[in-house]
Amino acid sequence: MKKLLIGACAAMALVAGSCGKCDSDKCATSAVADSTAVAYGNFVGTILLQDYNRFDNHEKSDKENFLKGVQLAMGSADDKNVLMGIQVGSQILNELEGLKAQTGVELDKATVLKAFKQAFLNDTLAIGSPEAANAQFRELLQRAQDEMKAEKEAEAAEAAATAQDAAKANGEAAQKFVEEAKAADPAIQTSASGLSYKINEPGTGDKPAATANVTVNYTGRHLNGEVFDSSEDHGPITFSLQGVVPGFAEGLQLLGKGGKATLYIPGELAYGENGAPQAGIGPNEMLIFDVELVEIN
Repeated sequence: MKKLLIGACAAMALVAGSCGKCDSDKCATSAVADSTAVAYGNFVGTILLQDYNRFDNHEKSDKENFLKGVQLAMGSADDKNVLMGIQVGSQILNELEGLKAQTGVELDKATVLKAFKQAFLNDTLAIGSPEAANAQFRELLQRAQDEMKAEKEAEAAEAAATAQDAAKANGEAAQKFVEEAKAADPAIQTSASGLSYKINEPGTGDKPAATANVTVNYTGRHLNGEVFDSSEDHGPITFSLQGVVPGFAEGLQLLGKGGKATLYIPGELAYGENGAPQAGIGPNEMLIFDVELVEIN
């Protein structure tokens, strides 16, 4: 803004001869001065509009409120106290925003303003009171930060306990599911790692190495049968076996080209105790995949 006003001042100098105060009252009432005022307002408004449109959405307010601030300052130009108050208010708002960004503590503006007015309108100021007020503020700010930290730690501990309970429950559910599935279908086998699988079609040719790139059709399901991902939505995908969960990679290495299998991947060979919340996969949850090895690259 400072650079903008300096530029505007230079432009006005070409017409009025000076960007400072006129030496004569005639300057303020001449037609040229009026035209210059219009030109200046148009110039500043155009530049500000250009800058305003570059603001991020979270910074941009509506133009009517923006104009309220401009009009308040312009209408109070003869009252230096009002202008100083506007500057101080803006500075306080900036400091409150900075405080929130640095400490996470958000102070209510209305409460701040009320306390500010009460202190500012006092007739007397005790010696040392600014230092005392600052010390009290720092103490309370630290207390607020400590309380926020304690709340976050408590929330984290509660979330961890909930996740542990869910992981335990999901592990027990997976074990029960596999036991019942193997009892109903002896073709389901379990490897030394804990991966359970059923080879539906073995495929032909060599099986992929652990470092191979493969092209696969797949459908992933929860234990309740709900599909959470499928290549039917976007076609077969190509990837490195080193870039997928261990159980998925191990299962594909049991197949030749064109082979098909059903994989029962326990949580420890899938997404572990953290799960994959963004995909709706819980902690230590078993995943079931129907896979087809289309190509070994």
